[in-house]
Amino acid sequence: MSTKKQILFDDWQERLQLFTSGNRGRKSAIAANDMTIVEDHEFRDIEYDPIGKGNDLIITLGTMDNFITHTINAPVEIFFHQEENGEVSTLEIFDQNGET
Repeated sequence: MSTKKQILFDDWQERLQLFTSGNRGRKSAIAANDMTIVEDHEFRDIEYDPIGKGNDLIITLGTMDNFITHTINAPVEIFFHQEENGEVSTLEIFDQNGET
């Protein structure tokens, strides 16, 4: 069973950097509104540009030579779904329109 934990806005930069460091290379997928966009690619990084610099969250999967990016415009909430063993199974992000 997983536990859902919200990341407070003030902690986004630090927590996303830690997430990137701990998960780089892990097989991952990106889904939006219950539709899979890409799957089975290596996680590369997730970056947040604050409100004054664009207010976008950018997820990158793949290698330096072959990568895919997905941008979430105006994110408002971020949640981690963490398994009993401590591993994060899902990162859930809501934008200003309530889409995930």
